[in-house]
Formats: sequence, C-alpha cells, structure tokens
Amino acid sequence: MIFKCKNCGGNILYNPEKGTMCCPHCESLESEDKLVSTEYMVSCANCGAPMDGAIKQFTSATKCLNCGTYVILDERVEGDLRPEFVLPFRISRNKAIDLLRDEFGKRIFTPSAFLNKASVDKIEGSYIPFFMYDYDTYSRYQGVGTKVRTWTSGGYEYTETSYYDIYREMKADFDMVPVDASDAMEDGLMDLLEPFNYAGLEQFNEKYMSGFMGEMYNQPEEALAPRAIDKIAKAVDGLLNGSISGYSTVTKVNKNTDLKKKNVHYALLPVWEYVFSFRGVDYKFHVNGETGKVVGRTPVDKQKVVAFSGTVFALVSIIGMAIRFAMAYL
Repeated sequence: MIFKCKNCGGNILYNPEKGTMCCPHCESLESEDKLVSTEYMVSCANCGAPMDGAIKQFTSATKCLNCGTYVILDERVEGDLRPEFVLPFRISRNKAIDLLRDEFGKRIFTPSAFLNKASVDKIEGSYIPFFMYDYDTYSRYQGVGTKVRTWTSGGYEYTETSYYDIYREMKADFDMVPVDASDAMEDGLMDLLEPFNYAGLEQFNEKYMSGFMGEMYNQPEEALAPRAIDKIAKAVDGLLNGSISGYSTVTKVNKNTDLKKKNVHYALLPVWEYVFSFRGVDYKFHVNGETGKVVGRTPVDKQKVVAFSGTVFALVSIIGMAIRFAMAYL
C-alpha cells in the first residue's frame, strides 16, 4: 500500500505539524490516492525495485531503499494484525532534530560529527507496537502500625509505644496500561520515554503510517500481560502506602490483590530514532514522537578530552608564570 498525490503523483505523507496528509512535492493537502497491493509485496509499487532488503520479520511499514517511497504492508495491518488505535506523530522530523541539538549540542566532548546534518538526516520515525490492558483490581491489606511517644519526668526518660491494627480495602480500575510489544525496543527504554498522552489516540487509519517506519507486535498479548500486571501491582502498592500515614512504623502482615482483565487494545505509538555510530559502537537516541521527550547517552571523544586537558594545563601554566612574574616586581 502506498499513498500517491492526485495532483503530481508524488508519495504523499502524513505531516505531524499540519496534522493531515501533505504532498512534500507540490504541497497539496489531503490529495492522496491509496493504492492497495493485491499480493505480498516483493517489489516497490512505485519503482519496481526488490523490497526484500527493507522488510524484516515484523515490519509493517518501511521505505524503498531505491526510490525512498514509503510503503505499508497491507497484510500486516489487516485482520488480527490490524491495530485498534494509533497515536499519530505530533513531533516533526525537523523538530525532533532540534530537540536532540537542544539536549546534547552543548556537550563539548561529543564527536564533531555527532549532530552534523549528514548524521541527523538519518533519523527515522517509527510506530512501535503496544498492547494496552484494562484491569479491575480489588485489594485487601492488613498491617500493624506503631506510634511512639517519648517524654522526660523526674530525671527519667520514658518511651510509650502504642500498637494499631491497620486494615484497608481498595477497588481501583486501571485503563490502557501500556506494554511495548517490540523485541527490538528495550523495555526500560520505552519506560523512560513514557508517558504518552493517550487522550490523543485515534482509531487506526493507514494514512498515519505514510512517511514512517512501522512494526507489528512480536508476541501475543497473553505473553506480555505479566508486565502489565507488574506495573499495576506497583501502582496498587503506591496507592495503599499513600493511604497509610501518621505512624512511626508500619509492618505489613498480609496483602493480596485480585485482578480481573477487562480488555486488551492493540495500538501503535510514535518514536523518533537516531543511531550514531562511533568507533564501532552504535549509540541510539530516541525522541517521544508525541511529547518530544528525549532519551539517550552520548559518546565521548577521548581525543577531545585530551585536547581540552592540554589546553587547561597550558592556561594554568601561563597564569602561574604571570603571577610569579608579577610577584618578582613587588
């Protein structure tokens, strides 16, 4: 599947800044024609070049390595593989680059090529597959709290410890708890990129994928549910602990939580990825495509560190000589 402009025939793409389909060639809006593939895509629908190099096991959207046309694999966004929701990109390519430069541009020990145009132009936007879980929970908590009172009388110090039984019952509903369903994307990394603003979720439409890479889920939702349950358990603990205050100490005696799964939603969430290779190591940087949050760790150019240290040493030496010279005439 590709989207072609009715006016000029160019590859029409979704524009995050305008929030609509836009032709990058003639700049016309919402002038797309959707061309659907009739069979598994083995060649580019635009130029006819083989697509095998651009399609991996879980790829759902990619671009032709020959002509750069963005294509969507029909059979990987249909039936059971069709997402229910998509969170469209709100951050454009240029804005994502600006955010990277704002975050990392002033770090003096990064390699010179780190954020030059040739490097950052390789940034790609990708839709990451997520399962989003709805659970109802009912928790029961039993503990013992103490309150300690200390006072002095007649030259003696007294301590009184009072014990209290603590009981809590709590019902809490959790909706749209996100778990990324991509093996290629590190779980901890996606946790760092959160939160997304889920109020912006739209019913899935293929047009939002035009101009971006995409991936379908790598594992079934049943296999990923334990990660959602773990997130919920931590949130439940936080709510229960937050309801218990005013005690010197609290000791948990018993706690259990019943969970009831209501729904599971399949959604695509937007992420910009920039990969910078330096001395045989790939450094990955990510920008939340909806909020603009930036995550990454910059490489250090040791030659710059050595040069900087030499400059500082030289300046210190010059200052020292100047002080000694001035002292000689006092």
